[in-house]
Amino acid sequence: MKKALTILLAVILSIRLSAQTPPHTLYLLFEFMHVKGENSSSYGEVEDFWAGIHKQRIADKQILGWDLWSLTPSGTEQGSQYVTVTLFASLKDMMQATSSWDLAKYAKAAYPKMTEKEFTAMMDKTVKSRDLAHQVLFKQVDITKGPFEMKEGCVATFDMMKQLDDSYEKVESEIFKPWHQKMVDDGKKGSWELLEQILPAGSESYATHVTVSMYKDMAQLASFMEYSGGEMDFQTQLAVKEGLKTREWKELKIGTLQKMLR
Repeated sequence: MKKALTILLAVILSIRLSAQTPPHTLYLLFEFMHVKGENSSSYGEVEDFWAGIHKQRIADKQILGWDLWSLTPSGTEQGSQYVTVTLFASLKDMMQATSSWDLAKYAKAAYPKMTEKEFTAMMDKTVKSRDLAHQVLFKQVDITKGPFEMKEGCVATFDMMKQLDDSYEKVESEIFKPWHQKMVDDGKKGSWELLEQILPAGSESYATHVTVSMYKDMAQLASFMEYSGGEMDFQTQLAVKEGLKTREWKELKIGTLQKMLR
């Protein structure tokens, strides 16, 4: 699979649990944050505070990791400006964490000298600094192979897709993934993965899957976007044409990694 469409940049939302479970499946909680311009500085302070708490959660093996991404485009009428991504080892861990977890315990461990008054003030600042627009729970379905390592400053594309046919995940893995793998092998992108949305679910959900493509920086992404891919052989053209019918491309966002904890 050597050529392809630059519209397949990468990040799709999905409702079904898939049988195509890769080794060491990850579960991911995306939390989209809407931050008004006047709150930008306080929001940064808030996420610095929460990063300390998430470090404790990682140390206690409650979570595997936590990331903060800034999103582009980021106009006030274009949705959320940031998304945090929390990584879990199992669906059970993710579901338990989204229902309740001992915030006070981890805050005390992270900031042993913080008074109750100071903690309450930081909670108030958290609420005022941003609106938690929505939460989305994902399961990793498929991923390319390669040595790419995420670092602060790396870039990801997020393509929101709505599944139109039950063959959608198979199409991604069997038709489009080999092309993404070639792009990884040729150094044109860092990695590609397919995520399926667990919750929210239902016919009214905005999207059903997200594909995520990683790049070392914005320059590599720009180079990839300008890549024409050359000509496809006839058989590949037919496969791609039919594959595109299995989903509706809803939206593309670009993220820049601001903080990463592992």
